[in-house]
Amino acid sequence: MKDALHFFERMLIRETKRIWLQGTQGFDRLKQYSLAGINNKKFYGFQLHTYCFVSYTIALPKMLVKLQLRCYEEFLLARNVKNRMN
Repeated sequence: MKDALHFFERMLIRETKRIWLQGTQGFDRLKQYSLAGINNKKFYGFQLHTYCFVSYTIALPKMLVKLQLRCYEEFLLARNVKNRMN
């Protein structure tokens, strides 16, 4: 999750939303995927889920609290770790 946070920190919200929307199509955790907007990187399903989750938290933060996703606490932890390292 820390890698995803680092990737999205310099990205425009519009680009972040575009990547998030690609992840809404569903995925198999064992397959490899690529995302438009992230060149030369292959993702397994779980990695793709992480990048899409982070892009969602950045693009639509108010909705995240309402959805009460289990990943939210891990996101907060990863964000705090990343902020301490900067």
